[in-house]
Amino acid sequence: MLKSVLGCAVVAALAVAAPAQNRGVQNRGAQNRTPQNNASDGKACPAGTRYVSIRHSNVKPGKWTTFAKAVADHSAWYAGHKDGTKTAIARMLTPTGALSSTEAVTVTHYSGRPKPKEDAAYAAFLAEYKASSTIKDEMRACLPG
Repeated sequence: MLKSVLGCAVVAALAVAAPAQNRGVQNRGAQNRTPQNNASDGKACPAGTRYVSIRHSNVKPGKWTTFAKAVADHSAWYAGHKDGTKTAIARMLTPTGALSSTEAVTVTHYSGRPKPKEDAAYAAFLAEYKASSTIKDEMRACLPG
């Protein structure tokens, strides 16, 4: 499901990063709902690629601002811990090409460092995510870059 929604560019990037046996791609589906950074997960990524988490989310009605703040606070939390992990948000398009009012994709590019210790700011951005969205699907992958 997630691959079909992300479009050709991301699927092509996944194909370049993952050899025929799909090495480096893990589909965690509905099982793992907490943003994580386990540096050991990225060890499977080949040279020239970066370990990423791609999440396809349903954004609750009227909650785009809260969701966008969660994404910004997610990156800010890592930056505050001197970690280069960054998360970007993309609005999904409907089959007719209009902006979706309910779907988004976030891509977290991990720095490869161990995840900093969770604190109150971490709990705050998680609460923003939970208040504004639900994760439909999640994949871990190795993307060029």
